[in-house]
Amino acid sequence: MDFMFVCFATITVLGGMVVAFHPNIVHSAFALVAALFGVAGLYWTMGADFLGGLQVLLYVGGVTVLLLFAVMLTTRDSMRRSWARFVFWAPLAVGGVAVCLLRAYQGTLTTVGATGAQLTEPTPTTEVIGNMLLDPTGYLLVFETVAVLLLLVLIGAVTVARRGQESPS
Repeated sequence: MDFMFVCFATITVLGGMVVAFHPNIVHSAFALVAALFGVAGLYWTMGADFLGGLQVLLYVGGVTVLLLFAVMLTTRDSMRRSWARFVFWAPLAVGGVAVCLLRAYQGTLTTVGATGAQLTEPTPTTEVIGNMLLDPTGYLLVFETVAVLLLLVLIGAVTVARRGQESPS
């Protein structure tokens, strides 16, 4: 098995476990960053470099910042957790994850062993996707239309936000 795949899978699973079971919500949010980086690394090891980059930009960069702002704006009373509920659910969650991983591992062994297929190195996808987006016969028109639409939405959001700040004269 690929060493980097195992490393990224370990980071993802451990980060997810800290998110689920840590009593401090801020530490859970930062563990979510580690888990999402692990998922991006898993994409990269499978040859989906474009998806890995999007994972980092959208989820690690955007969603996590939004989540941290939400955590900072909540009150202290709403962040208290009880350890009593973890006593029951933690063994069930760990057991369920262990069963799923074992079944996936057994399925991988039987699939690769039955076909005798050799795994090839993944090829990068960024160049192919970039060519498809910028090819005049491909998705260029759709790509530019979405860019203009997002620009108009941004201008509309700024206009609506400024109207709410204006004081009546």
